[in-house]
Amino acid sequence: MKKIILLFTLVFATSCATNTSFNTFYKNHQEDSDFSFGLSSSLIANFLPEEDFEDIKPILKKAKHIRILIFSENAEDKTQKFNKFINRSKFEKVVKVKSDNDNIAFFTLEKKDKIKEIVLEISTGDELVLLGLKTNLTQEDLNNIIESNN
Repeated sequence: MKKIILLFTLVFATSCATNTSFNTFYKNHQEDSDFSFGLSSSLIANFLPEEDFEDIKPILKKAKHIRILIFSENAEDKTQKFNKFINRSKFEKVVKVKSDNDNIAFFTLEKKDKIKEIVLEISTGDELVLLGLKTNLTQEDLNNIIESNN
C-alpha cells in the first residue's frame, strides 16, 4: 500500500511540475504552429548582430535554451489555450501592454528566489508569437539587465 501511495505521489508531483513549464506547452502545440524554433542559448549569438548580442549577453549567460512558437492560423484559439496554461501554472504576470489589437505580456516562473523561466507573449488579432526562455536568473540579475538597457 505504501508503494502505491508513493508511486501516486511521484506521478502527481511530476505531472504538476510538467504543467508549469513552457517547454510542455511548446511540445504540445509545436505541430500546430506555423513556425517553431528551439535552440540552446549558447548558439543564439551566431544568429544575432554583434550590437544586439551585447544587449542581451548577460541574460544569455544564465539561460539554457529558448523556444519560439508562431501561430497565424487559429491564433485566437491558441491564445485561449495559452491563457489557460498560464492560469493553471505558477507563472506570474510581470507586465502587460495593450494597444489597439496588439498585446504584449511578460511572465516569469520563480523557484527558490531564482527566475527559472521567462515567457513573452505577443499577439496581434491574427498572429500569436510565444517566446520561452529557460533561465537561472536572480531578481537582481534581471534588474541589472533592465537598468543597463535604459
